[in-house]
Amino acid sequence: MADWFNWVTWATLAVLAFASLVVLLYPTRGAVGARLRPWVDRCLARVSGPGDLEWLDWKPVMLVGLLVFAAVSTYGVVSGQYGCRPPGLSDPVGLLNSGRAFWAGQNPFSVPDCGGQIDVPYGLAAVLLDALGSLGGVPGIYVVWGAIAFTIVPLVGHLATTDRRQVLLYVGTSVLLVPVVTSQIDGATNAIVPVVVLLSLYLAERHEIAAAALGGFLSSARFPNLFPVLAGTGGRRRRYLAFATAAASFGAATALAYALWGSNFLDPVFFQQLGRRSFSLNLYGVLLLSNALPSSLAIEVGQATLTLALVLAAFFFVRSPIRSVAIVLTGLALLTPFLSFTILVWLLPVALAGTRARWWLWGVALVGSLNYDLALNVWAWEDGVSWPSAALDVVLTVLLIALFVELWRTELAARRPLAAASGVR
Repeated sequence: MADWFNWVTWATLAVLAFASLVVLLYPTRGAVGARLRPWVDRCLARVSGPGDLEWLDWKPVMLVGLLVFAAVSTYGVVSGQYGCRPPGLSDPVGLLNSGRAFWAGQNPFSVPDCGGQIDVPYGLAAVLLDALGSLGGVPGIYVVWGAIAFTIVPLVGHLATTDRRQVLLYVGTSVLLVPVVTSQIDGATNAIVPVVVLLSLYLAERHEIAAAALGGFLSSARFPNLFPVLAGTGGRRRRYLAFATAAASFGAATALAYALWGSNFLDPVFFQQLGRRSFSLNLYGVLLLSNALPSSLAIEVGQATLTLALVLAAFFFVRSPIRSVAIVLTGLALLTPFLSFTILVWLLPVALAGTRARWWLWGVALVGSLNYDLALNVWAWEDGVSWPSAALDVVLTVLLIALFVELWRTELAARRPLAAASGVR
């Protein structure tokens, strides 16, 4: 049975999906774009007054996102939603206690939480951020992770070389940003993946090796983050050194965490995440809904092999760093047996890969949100009707495959003029 929170969520997703669709349609040729542009221009003129739209850069987009996040977070703290008043464990309390455990010299990966115990599946970089946030209690946890999550906006603004304003508005209105980040702390913590990817791309334009070192260390927050960071070094001038530096930096952070906490660190951060099977929005979800997915080491081995092959293929054959990370992030979404709605925020850097990629990403965002917030949360888990979610799992997988193919097709098309100019036949 849907409650008021479900209806607010659905209304928000509908408004944002429509807004991002308008952003995509605005520059298109043909009857739709021609009719849409005057209406949009009039709406913007009412907001900004007559004149140009030079003010419409990353700052107002980020400000709106932060204001929404602050309002939702304040309500959650004041109402007790983020505390131990509701039954069950509380993720914000778990992150708070993880940060406090770090300061006390205790194990930050398994901490008390609302009368129970919670495993914190985030690595060294995330623990350090939790430690910083814990100085301000639960509000401090939200301030730290919210500030990190919304740095996506200025990073996208700086990296978008063409159609900057459209890309910014698309990301700002995407259902993969504000709804994911504000709805639960897991969305804000997952946002560190696109932030690290974008930050590595941005800094690499200034210093390739320093960017690789920082990207490798920050990837210790969520270990799959290392894969797009490694792939993104393939288009750099000193790509082998950058690749080795990122891997060594991640390895050093992992070795340090293991030296401090041993298996208390490895189990929740690596092994438990590799075997996580609660639900998934891709094709694995069909098997999970019917309890037909076996718990087998072969799945992890196959997933690891395909992921490594994908990273190496992107490193050696993709010259655009942005397309390289987009290909790997899309591949990870296809390969993981635990694709949650909050993990879909990892795909936001794909918005930089071109207009056609943004169209496919819009479909992924819409289907993923419908699946999680309606088909799973209401129909499957409350009403016991699982076939709509299974059907949407298939649709989302098809969209991800189409996006994956589109990214490779765009890369191959971009290489043809280069080959022709160099005389390669």
